[in-house]
Amino acid sequence: MLMTDLLPKEQWVALEQEIHQRFGLNARVYDDKGFSFTGHVTWSNALCPAIKATKGGTAAICSVAHMAMAAEARQTGETVIAECDAGLVKICVPVFVDDVFIGVVGGCGRILDQGEVDAFMVGKSTGMAEAQVETLAAQVEGLTTAQAQEAAHFMEERLAAALDICRAKAGS
Repeated sequence: MLMTDLLPKEQWVALEQEIHQRFGLNARVYDDKGFSFTGHVTWSNALCPAIKATKGGTAAICSVAHMAMAAEARQTGETVIAECDAGLVKICVPVFVDDVFIGVVGGCGRILDQGEVDAFMVGKSTGMAEAQVETLAAQVEGLTTAQAQEAAHFMEERLAAALDICRAKAGS
């Protein structure tokens, strides 16, 4: 089963948009191989697209964090809330249908609690000057652990509703 068998691509895009609007996260939906398939991109800050614009930033920060956290979510069957190496929160909610992992719904891009962006690490990975990273990082909004948990719970509820609809259709 694929993520698009559970919901059409347009409904995944709508969920990404709602997550972004409600929680200010870079919301993404990924398939079981870790690829975002909606084509929708909404940024919560100016730092993340600057990181993603560099091969080193994507490889050393974004992809590594996503792969590790999605793997943990897949193995445990539980939502993972942690920080990427840049110091930004990342939420990964696993999507299972009948014990088969089909993907992840999540978001990232805000500073968790009293954390901070690791400007040195971001600069080293992307080639951006540390001063430029610090300027972009100063604009990144914070998110409390409680707010991150609320966002995760929202994603879990939306997935549960989609799964209920899918099961109801399969049973009819």
